[in-house]
Amino acid sequence: MRSSRATRLAATALAIVLLGSATACAATDSGAPASVPTSTSTSTPEPAPSASVPTAEPTPSQSPVESPAPEFGAFTAEQLTQICIDATVSTFGPDVVFDNENTRIEKRTVTPEWLVLVPAATMGYEAQSVCTIGGTPAEPKMELGSGSIERLPEEQIQNLIRGENEGGDR
Repeated sequence: MRSSRATRLAATALAIVLLGSATACAATDSGAPASVPTSTSTSTPEPAPSASVPTAEPTPSQSPVESPAPEFGAFTAEQLTQICIDATVSTFGPDVVFDNENTRIEKRTVTPEWLVLVPAATMGYEAQSVCTIGGTPAEPKMELGSGSIERLPEEQIQNLIRGENEGGDR
């Protein structure tokens, strides 16, 4: 009896396995997804490594260099500075050195609309180019363009901004 009982158990187990396989195949063949066993345990993420991984440095883009946007009407500070230097360089000695970075540009209440003061050094003096510039970068209009081995006092600069006393009376 033992063998018949063992045979029946084996046959039953085989039938369950075959029936389970057939059911899974039928479900898959009918278009319904077969059930997939899922885990009920949750995994915890591993801690991030403590050492930082070096990243590759981004390569600079090779885009064309754009010209600076106009800051003073149609002009940039560099354009106004260069126009004033070009107009006044001959009034100084051959050793003149312009301090472009410290150029002062003021909006005037009259035309030409820009007062440009470019510090310079020549023959041991602290000099200055003074220009009033309007128009456009393609066609600048200059009314005053002078070089001086003296810096203008603030009162005279304010007069120039207002368009007063442009004859140089201090």
